[in-house]
Amino acid sequence: MGTGRPDLGELSAMHCALRAHISHLLPAARTSAARLPQGAVTAHELKARLDGIEQRAGQHLQPNTFDAHVQIAHLARDCQHLLARHTAAARP
Repeated sequence: MGTGRPDLGELSAMHCALRAHISHLLPAARTSAARLPQGAVTAHELKARLDGIEQRAGQHLQPNTFDAHVQIAHLARDCQHLLARHTAAARP
C-alpha cells in the first residue's frame, strides 16, 4: 500500500484482490492441512488459522477508512501466510 493513505476506493480494490487471492489459495491450504495427523496440536492450530482467514475474507469492507485500512492489513497478512504455505508445499 506504500506510504500514502489510500482512500476507500483504493482500499476496496485491494480488498477485492486480496479476497480473490485468498479464495484461490485457501482450498490448497485446507488440503495440505488435512494431511496432518488429526490429533496433532499443529493440525488444530492450522485449522483454526485457516477458519479465521476464511471468516475475515468473507467480511465486507469496513466503511471507516481507518478500520478498512486495518482490515486490509489483516487480509494481506493472511494472504502472505497462505502464499508461504503454498510455496513451501510446492518445493520438492
